[in-house]
Amino acid sequence: MFKNKKFHYPFLVILLVVVLLIWQAVFERTSDNFLKVTFFDVGQGDAIFIETPNHRQILIDGGPDKTVLEKLGQAMLFYDRTIDLIILTHSDADHVAGLIEVLNYYQVKHILTSGFEQDTAVYHKWRKLISEKNIPLTIVQAGQKVILNKEIILEIFWPEQPMTGIKSANNASVVGRLVYGQTEFLLTGDIDKKIEKILIRRNWNLESDVLKAAHHGSNTSSSDNFIKAVNPQVAIISVGENNRYKHPHLDVLERLKDSVIHRTDKDGDIKISTDGVLFGVETD
Repeated sequence: MFKNKKFHYPFLVILLVVVLLIWQAVFERTSDNFLKVTFFDVGQGDAIFIETPNHRQILIDGGPDKTVLEKLGQAMLFYDRTIDLIILTHSDADHVAGLIEVLNYYQVKHILTSGFEQDTAVYHKWRKLISEKNIPLTIVQAGQKVILNKEIILEIFWPEQPMTGIKSANNASVVGRLVYGQTEFLLTGDIDKKIEKILIRRNWNLESDVLKAAHHGSNTSSSDNFIKAVNPQVAIISVGENNRYKHPHLDVLERLKDSVIHRTDKDGDIKISTDGVLFGVETD
């Protein structure tokens, strides 16, 4: 009997610690009213993770490989295997490849896409998995509003359906403005200057506190007029270190000089938290 008691004490202590850690995690999830938007460092690609105060979890794009799984493992509780919504901005591999890994590992409740199709192996694999798992999929339309909760709305500005004349996946990117109280994030996918001009002409309210610079800081995007229309306090550039495209372009950095620029190649993961009034930025 004495030996059995000695054997059980360490086990009980470990069990108690595990229970306390779980309750601490649950308490932390229920103790604030912050919207959290994290721009993952996934190399040369995009992956944005959003968690609302009511703990809805949204993933926009998945980067070029399975790095996104490691990032999600850090951002989500260890026992959480559900993602409420995935948004694929467009079908290029540096945005969709990581989402294939996510579909294999997580239960995904709904998917939004632009509806632009590509005849590539990675895109066909993505569509096949959606069909096999019977995940509901919606094609977005400019003017649509995605209600994440009663206070947080994703306003869709692009694409317009049908996408007549759109020949490039980049220009079919889903563009949305995430609004929580007085704080706004403009998320641009990989659109180029042509689509930026259309968005300005459509008279959308583009002004936002945070701009996710389109196409990894390429000079094909982030025109001067577009940046003036957005007037961001903070600009995020999702880009791979020493990438072969030489992103971000020096001209884009110059045009964004009035904003605080954060880059995933230099700053790692970039996390922005806001209570709808003030926001703060944390980097690795």
